[in-house]
Amino acid sequence: VAISPDGKLAALGSYGQVRVVDSQSRAALRTLKGHRGNVTAVEFSSDGVRIVSAAGEPGVFGEVKIWNAADGALVRTIVGHKDSLYDAALSRDGKLLATGGYDQQIKLWTAETGQELRTLAGHNGAIFDLAFSPDGKLLASASADRSVKLWDVATGTRLDTFGQPLKELYAVAFSPDG
Repeated sequence: VAISPDGKLAALGSYGQVRVVDSQSRAALRTLKGHRGNVTAVEFSSDGVRIVSAAGEPGVFGEVKIWNAADGALVRTIVGHKDSLYDAALSRDGKLLATGGYDQQIKLWTAETGQELRTLAGHNGAIFDLAFSPDGKLLASASADRSVKLWDVATGTRLDTFGQPLKELYAVAFSPDG
């Protein structure tokens, strides 16, 4: 589930689709169809113009779809992982997209064109969540390998690994001030 920045819309992921509803009345506004497999993550861009959804088929591929939030038009489909995706995150300025999933890789893409910029490798388990820092310079990843890794977005260099939990890590976030 994702809520638009203005709080007026909610995007609800399910098998093969994302439903966009009015958050006040709960009325269905549109259904964004076309994903193969479970939609495992949805996110609005920081300006509310786009909706990003992640999905895929286990052991086959992962995909991200970028939609126009106003009318539900499909803007772009990006395929590049070898397994289901668990998350897709847009940088605050909307220029970069990060994806991660069961294949233990993080990919950085140019959101405008869908061109892959680089692959970040270093996790030994599925990547469940990704978060850009407010300034877009850092990316944090939470994984089944019981660690959060911090990455330099410009170079792809791993800056730090935060470990020690006893179980998988499913979520990561930056504070608003970074």
